[in-house]
Amino acid sequence: MATQNVLITGPHGEAGQALRKHLVGKDKYEFTFLDLQDHPEYDTYVADISDYDAIRPAFDGQDAVIHLAAQSDAGATFEEVIEPNIVGTNNVIEAAADAGVEKVIFASSQRVMGLYEEDHAPALFDEEYPLVLDHETLPKPDGYYGATKMFGEHIGRVKAREPGPPSQFFSIRISSVRPDPYDHPYGDAERGVGRGDDSSVDPEDGAWDPSQTGSWERGSEEYERMVKRLKASWTSQRDFAHLIECCLENGTVTYDTFYAVSDNTTGWFDVEHAKAVLGYDPQDDGSEWEQPPDVENTANF
Repeated sequence: MATQNVLITGPHGEAGQALRKHLVGKDKYEFTFLDLQDHPEYDTYVADISDYDAIRPAFDGQDAVIHLAAQSDAGATFEEVIEPNIVGTNNVIEAAADAGVEKVIFASSQRVMGLYEEDHAPALFDEEYPLVLDHETLPKPDGYYGATKMFGEHIGRVKAREPGPPSQFFSIRISSVRPDPYDHPYGDAERGVGRGDDSSVDPEDGAWDPSQTGSWERGSEEYERMVKRLKASWTSQRDFAHLIECCLENGTVTYDTFYAVSDNTTGWFDVEHAKAVLGYDPQDDGSEWEQPPDVENTANF
């Protein structure tokens, strides 16, 4: 099988860490990064996605693009998301089309469905709660960030239906991917205990407020609430990377939407569609965890 040349935009966020850890280095892929900063250990184009002319050369010779770069603050203002999330996303899709890239994998977000959580939480985190959101459920973004991700999904659908590349567009609604050492269902709760300054960490889905570091004790009501939520919405790094690989290996989808979430017993996002269409086979379930991993060994999980 021929090696796929794959460009990743924004490879050093939380979702990018999962791909660097589980996909980069596999013989069947040759990865190039597009980022705001150089990373000498990787083949990197340094450019801002809001500058079309600067990013355009990075797309030449690529078979697929994984578009992760974005302003990821769920509470961002409209002015803060215009350039990276609207102009930048359109630039990435247009550059892929101009370069003849046939496959685009777009990092959307659970925040395009954010009002469902706002309306139904905290009962939503309970097992057997009668709500499952699938790829056909009406989107209800809970802010400008979620709305821009909905924009990216719609532009991708339009582009995939037009003649010419890209011929495949995958909208991946990412749930709660967490970085090392918090890649487990206790991750958000453990961050809040205050084992150090995690103020530089800003989860994609906006559930974590960095100012809360040290805000609660283990076993407190808030700690347990954070655990309950993440057990229902967790996406392990390996499951996320596996879903992206399923997209890279798929040759039949023109446009479709999938939820990036682990196979959690409790949860409100559908994974059956991804299983049926892509062969997604998630390995992790947040409900199987009864306690956080040992602090010293967390990074090895």
